Amino acid sequence: MDNKADQPSSASLWLAFLAKGGTMKEIRKMDQSQLDAMYKVAYARFNSGQFRDALKVFRYLCLLDHTCYSYFLGLGLSQYELSQFAQAAATLAHAEKLDEKDPRASLMMAKSFIEIERWPLAQKALAEAVLRASQSARWKDELQQAKKLISFVGNKLH
Repeated sequence: MDNKADQPSSASLWLAFLAKGGTMKEIRKMDQSQLDAMYKVAYARFNSGQFRDALKVFRYLCLLDHTCYSYFLGLGLSQYELSQFAQAAATLAHAEKLDEKDPRASLMMAKSFIEIERWPLAQKALAEAVLRASQSARWKDELQQAKKLISFVGNKLH
């Protein structure tokens, strides 16, 4: 007799697969070039102001590969542009963990917190943005933005 209680559930197998770094992209046997093409569509939609469409594609990309910084950054920026500030902050917090050098997620997370007047969280995100942006001349614009926002947020805290 087959004892199903001794067999792992499909949910536990799925979680184990994800915990080992597996992605939905692998399960669906999708080639990275397919995701790259979808990313180009999402990026183009975002840049043309079609934030809802961009959000849908970025969300799908995040589901397919939950380890890709660019997908979560795009999703968070789309949420921000749609005034979904709390969701944007949560998405960008995840993005921040995926790339420890890029300051853009931290900076946009701070801007999201500013929009919802969560000043201590904005201050913390800005400190992280400055730390990351200070590591490379590539991020000089982001560093300037973060420093300007630090004084703005500092005034709100006092």
